[in-house]
Order: sequence, then structure tokens, then C-alpha cells
Amino acid sequence: MDFTAFFNQEVFTIGEITIKLGRLIFVTVGVVFLYILGFMLLRSWLDRFFLYEDTTDKQKKRVRRLTTICLILIAALVVLLGLQADFAFSSLDGSPLARIKLSTFIQAFLIYFIARLVDELLSNVLTHRYQQRREQQLKEGGLYQLQGGSSQVRVSHIVQPIVYLLALTFIIQQLGLDTSISDFLPWTSPENAGLITINRILSAILILLVTRLILWVLTEIVLYPYYKQKEINVGSQYAINRLLTYFVLLIAVVGTLQYVGINLTVLMGGAAALLVGIGLGLQQTFNDLICGIILLFERTVEVGDIVDMNDLVGTVKKIGIRTSLVETRDNVSVIVPNSKLVADNVINWSHFDSKARFKVGVGVAYGSDTTLVKNILQEAAEKHNRIVRHPKPFVRFVNFGDSSLDFEILFWTRDLLRIEDVKSDLRFAIDKAFREADVSIPFPQRDLWIKQAPPSFDKED
Repeated sequence: MDFTAFFNQEVFTIGEITIKLGRLIFVTVGVVFLYILGFMLLRSWLDRFFLYEDTTDKQKKRVRRLTTICLILIAALVVLLGLQADFAFSSLDGSPLARIKLSTFIQAFLIYFIARLVDELLSNVLTHRYQQRREQQLKEGGLYQLQGGSSQVRVSHIVQPIVYLLALTFIIQQLGLDTSISDFLPWTSPENAGLITINRILSAILILLVTRLILWVLTEIVLYPYYKQKEINVGSQYAINRLLTYFVLLIAVVGTLQYVGINLTVLMGGAAALLVGIGLGLQQTFNDLICGIILLFERTVEVGDIVDMNDLVGTVKKIGIRTSLVETRDNVSVIVPNSKLVADNVINWSHFDSKARFKVGVGVAYGSDTTLVKNILQEAAEKHNRIVRHPKPFVRFVNFGDSSLDFEILFWTRDLLRIEDVKSDLRFAIDKAFREADVSIPFPQRDLWIKQAPPSFDKED
């Protein structure tokens, strides 16, 4: 049997398009395969995905609708290309309209809907992973708890620009709209003239966006198991993530400029001349930038540390490249230049240890039982739930004062930021215990002697 002749049999004709048996069989098999694939996707695979990722009903309907549209468009492409029934749109005078065929428009729509489907699936997956890690770190007192609102970053804001820009690049390529824009960019090098196109610019932006996504996945998801295994503290995690981000972004920006065709030599020369002109005016800014890098490398002050700068006590929430964010006890955010954290005297209460020692002073009247006073002070400190048991609180007899016997109760606590509340609670407890034990707290007393002046006599008398 001559299979070639069998498959080349003409079945029917539509206008100028002749449908052959072989192509009709191929298209039929392709459409049936797509139908089976769509049935498995919609009824089995997607259900498993929804169950694993814990999606909402609205998300399920959206994913199913986008999947159905993509399958229909693919089937339309199979029919057009398989039957060779594709045709180009023409203008009124019969000339081809930019040689754009029907399949080109279908491919453009297909790319758009695939981009939306990938955005929906990928954003949902990354969001689920991100939320799992965030909840785990919140339980452990991790980085997100310290950074507060910055942890509420929506993953879709990172994924969507990448997916849609990639779709736009493909659509421009398919529609033949990619043109050179070198004439409008005077800073391009002569050897790259004519090579800079719309798609090249879009690809450069895409490289930066993909770099951002890679950094997010790397710092937020991939490195977390390593941090947990090595028991790296929160401040070190933040420093490593920041340094890695700056390094990778710098390489990405330089590589992107080279890819676009921008002459870096000209830019560097212009930048050097510009820096000479404004260097004096931005001297303090450059100082803060260098100090920010020093902080990230030396880690003398880290995210989560409690610092005391000129009576400003607060928790370091963020260390940026130029400034840092410190949240005070009153929940007031203070923006501090990095040079203040490097050059000034800064007390870091939690740099080497999570606890610190504090004291509360009290005076008792002369004649009081000092042993009883010591026991009362020590018992009050040991009963406080925010004072650690090891090291144990102890009492110090400070001095014989003018009006009182002066004592200090010294204790350790991890509640560094709210230490004034701990001291206040301890003073309440001491006052109550003194009243119950009839131990009096004296107040300063002074004896005032008034001497009467002698009577004066008149000279005439």
C-alpha cells in the first residue's frame, strides 16, 4: 500500500486551501491529545496543586480559566499550522499588511495568557513558601519580626513584572515590531550603533528584574536552612543578605549596561568629573555610605541590637547603605546616619550577650536591720519574672549616707528595651515589702538654728 499517496489524498477544499488526509489525521490526533491533556490538567493535576498549595476558590477558578484559554489557543495553532490554513491580513490594495499572519496574532495572545497563568502559579507557590518561612521565623523571633512592615512584601510584585515583560518581548518579536533606537541614544559607542533595539532594552530590564527575583529567592528561601543549621544570629543574617544584594546588583547593572551597548568609559569619565565638582558638597553623604559598608562588614552594630546613643535607647531595625533605622522605647522610628554609629560613642547592650546588668538604689533609716534589708531586696528581685535567675541578683551595701544607709540591688535581665518598666516594678515590690517589715525609708533632714540679733542702742541715748 502506498502510504504517501494515501496521506496526500485531498479530502476537501476551502477557498484556495486544500485539506489533505494526512494533515487532517495529524490535526485530529493533536486536538484529541490536547483534549486529554486538558482533562488531566483540569481534573487531576490542578486539584493536587490546589490541595498542596492551599489556594482560594477565586484563585482556583482563575487558574482553570487561564488553563482552558491556553489549551484552546494551542489547539487553534495546531489546526492552522497543521492544515496549512494560515493566512496573512492584507490591506485594501492587496499588499500584505506587515506580513502579519493569523497564527502570529494567536501566538501573541497565547504568550500573554501563558504569562498570566505562570504569574498566577508562580506567585502562589512563592507566596506559600514565603509565608511558611515567615511564620516559622516569627515563632523563633527571627528576622521578619525585627524588620516589621518590610516583611509584608508581596511576591507578586516581584514575579509579575518579569512574566509580563518576557511576554511583551516575545510579542514584539512575533509581530515584527523590534526596531533600532540607537539614533536616539547619543551615549552609545560607535561599534554598537544600530544594534540597540527595543527588545534589547526590554531584555536589559528583564535581566535586572530576574536578578532581583534571584536575590529574593536566595536571601529569603535558599539561605535560611543554612542560617538555621549554622545558628547564625539575626544581625549576621541581615549583614550577609545586604552585602550579597549589593554585590550581585552591582555586577548585574554593569553587565546590563555592557549588554545594551552603553560606553562605560565615557560614563566613568563623566562621573569622575562630576564627582570632583560635587565631592565637597556630598562629603558627609559619602562618609555615611562608607560607614554603612563598615557596619555591614564589622557588625559592631547589627539588626536587633539595643543601642544607647546620647540617651537615645532603641532597637536597630534596619541598617541601610547610608542611614539606619532605630526604634525607641516609645515606638518612635529615628533615622540615624551611619557615621553616628561608627564614629560616636555607642553603647551596644546586646552585642556580646542577650542580657545586661542593671541596678536599683534605695536608702533605709539608721538603726535598720541590714540583714533584713538585704534579704528583702534580694527576694524582691528573685520573684520578678523578667529578672534572670543566673547570674543570681545580689545586694550591695553602698555607703553610710547623710540621712540613710544606702543599698543597691543588682540584677540581670534580657528585657533591655523595657528596663525602666522592670525597675519600676522592682521599686513597687521593695516599697511594699518594706512597709510589711516596718523598714522605713528616710528623707533628708536639716536642723535650722535661728540666732536673734543683739539689741542696738542709739548714740543719743
